[in-house]
Amino acid sequence: MYFYLVLASATDATKFNSGGNIVVAGLPITVPENLLVQFPATFVGFRDFAANAGQYGGFEVNVEGNYVNGQAIAGRVSISQLLGGIGGGLISAVNLDGTINIAGGPTLRINTPGGVYGPVYDKNKFFTSDEQNPSVSSFSGYPMCVPRSASDPDCPSTNRAPNGDRVYTPRNTSAMAPFIPGDYVTWSGITNGGEILVYTLTAENVQQKTSADNGDPLYLRVEDVIIAINDGTPNIEVGTTKFTGYLSDGSGSVSVYRLDVDPCTGAETEVQVAAGQLKAGDVRNKFDIRFSDTGITKLAREYRIKANKGAKTVAFGIQAGQYTAPISAVIWPENNVPGTTITQNAFNLFGQLKDGFVFNNQQWGQLTNKWPGAPIPTTAKQCTGNELSSTPSPSPAPSTGTTPPSTAGELPIANAGQPLSNQLAGSLITIAGSNTNAKLTDPQLTFSWTGPTGITINNADKPTMTFVNPMLNPTTSPTTNKFTLKICLASDATACNSATVDVTTNTIVDKITITSYQFANKNGGTVTVSAKSDNILKGTDGANLQLQITPAVNKQIPAMTPDPVTPGLYSIVVPGVGKQPTQIGVTSKYNTKAVTASTLFRRSWVRF
Repeated sequence: MYFYLVLASATDATKFNSGGNIVVAGLPITVPENLLVQFPATFVGFRDFAANAGQYGGFEVNVEGNYVNGQAIAGRVSISQLLGGIGGGLISAVNLDGTINIAGGPTLRINTPGGVYGPVYDKNKFFTSDEQNPSVSSFSGYPMCVPRSASDPDCPSTNRAPNGDRVYTPRNTSAMAPFIPGDYVTWSGITNGGEILVYTLTAENVQQKTSADNGDPLYLRVEDVIIAINDGTPNIEVGTTKFTGYLSDGSGSVSVYRLDVDPCTGAETEVQVAAGQLKAGDVRNKFDIRFSDTGITKLAREYRIKANKGAKTVAFGIQAGQYTAPISAVIWPENNVPGTTITQNAFNLFGQLKDGFVFNNQQWGQLTNKWPGAPIPTTAKQCTGNELSSTPSPSPAPSTGTTPPSTAGELPIANAGQPLSNQLAGSLITIAGSNTNAKLTDPQLTFSWTGPTGITINNADKPTMTFVNPMLNPTTSPTTNKFTLKICLASDATACNSATVDVTTNTIVDKITITSYQFANKNGGTVTVSAKSDNILKGTDGANLQLQITPAVNKQIPAMTPDPVTPGLYSIVVPGVGKQPTQIGVTSKYNTKAVTASTLFRRSWVRF
């Protein structure tokens, strides 16, 4: 939920990892131990946040959690004075005291405690800029600065084009470039007396170009890290994961890595989750990677986007060629069958929440004293508490406990899940199988799903699989398809057990949801609509959504355009409609009963 902060208090101020309580819009919420509060460019332990919460009264807080036995329990908390708020304006003056004047607007000051982007400002270390991954930059991600003196060697005026060009290559591509009057900047920050204390600042009309092939560093600017979760539960709609940004070198490409962290040592492991090229013909050097997980999503606190070249350490130790960013937004799955139980938010999919992590050279464990869900997950690793010490831990004493039970002679017992009935043709179906022999763990086994010819099974080698339900043949409706889960010992491919599950499809009438409806007084009145169907098939079997406008307009309205990335999502822009319609409606090929809207809106996410 996105609301205003009222109160925050820690349970035990003597514990660095204390949980506590937070009140948001009148709702009391329990905060577990080991929870970090996400600020725009840093993370802060809840105890330290609560100790300073008085200065953030009225700030916007995003809390994601679950109700457990009627009690609201937080799993993720983030804060800003205005979540998503961005200002913009033209620089009229850059001053040696570290301030930037905006023409007809406010005075800005960069919050840079280490003095990376200008004169040191260290009076608010929570709403700080990111001094390792440039949050103060040009459009192309090139680090920018405010001079500390008239001849600041760390912010040289010679790194701006002498002819005033704003698309250029700096003289020294390893040094920062100063902001100057005439730069159009956008910023995010908080009010600080008569100034805006900014933590992100971007010169939108400045594009420094570099060439990694000529030895230059390659800079990245990351705009979005949006993670859409597939939690593996049946009958859900999974959103679109999105990594968006820009490069200073138009010949580069990027790979995206999830940063898994050892909960005992803090060692990072890069796990590649995506890769992509720049958009063809885009002079902005933009990458826009989008996909939806077909298997269960695994998440981390941060992700690293790395270019294929141009890695280099530059001024102030900034590592060019990569950018590490926290998740900017989570899209939780939605139930796509009306009347079914809303599933809880699956915080066990976040490695740092489930297993713990290292922060400020201290071990923080799993979210405890109220895990935000049920059941409480088992951690992947137990820490001794000595892993961060310079003194090696003593060898463990010989065990005098019970010897773990042997798995010799044990066979898997396959469970393919409960039969699924009344399914929709064209929908994404999820089936969660399992081995029910508790003496065998999944790493000791292999899984194999098979089904009818013509149906493609995603994650066929995993316990949980998905498939797109084929279109019904009206002459054979309803149709039942049988799927088989075969589980074998990894050490013996002949030691197997199988189970089957039936999926019965009996309807083609899809559910339609209007996700956005906008009207603009331009081009003779323009209507913009997006909508989705839970029939995600393409082509003639797809939903093929159609817009209706009331009162009717004197023109042919074409079919809505399917989104090239997200199946089942459609959009349309219709100019020349005159006045704002009193109502719009959307129908599909298989559902002629229009879903209507009469009020303009953009979809927002509220999740608890």
